Amino acid sequence: MKENDEKIRGRILSLIDSEFESDAAFERALGLKDKTVNNWRRGRSSSFMKILPQLAEHFKVNITDLLDIPLSGDSTELSDEEMHLLMMYRKSRLMPQKLRSALKDSLESVITLYLMAYNETKSKGKAHTKSKSVTQSNISADGTAKKDGVQKTRPTKQNSH
Repeated sequence: MKENDEKIRGRILSLIDSEFESDAAFERALGLKDKTVNNWRRGRSSSFMKILPQLAEHFKVNITDLLDIPLSGDSTELSDEEMHLLMMYRKSRLMPQKLRSALKDSLESVITLYLMAYNETKSKGKAHTKSKSVTQSNISADGTAKKDGVQKTRPTKQNSH
């Protein structure tokens, strides 16, 4: 079997293992002959390639996910970090739907919280930066204060000697 077929086989078997108690139960559900999955597991057959659309539909995944075909179109606009996160999420398609749904909800919540915190910090930062720049414009290079553009001198310490 080719290396790519091995990867596809592994994805399919992971889906089967996550959703069915036995290979026989999966075979019955999809109307496959007995020992079909056993032959896939042992590398004796790659007949799963002929039924990819049926498998994708059953497991509610895209065929491209089973084939691990990279995203097309606007993927060039994604950074390496975005692609990494997206690929990590795509791997979750091997999980049972209930767990995957919980993962998606958790990720959305975490990202939303981070965005809210960032926007709040950013808003406070602008106010802080504005007040800081006003304060700095009232201080001359030698550290003495200016009021209304007029330089005020620091009182100097006089030695009592």
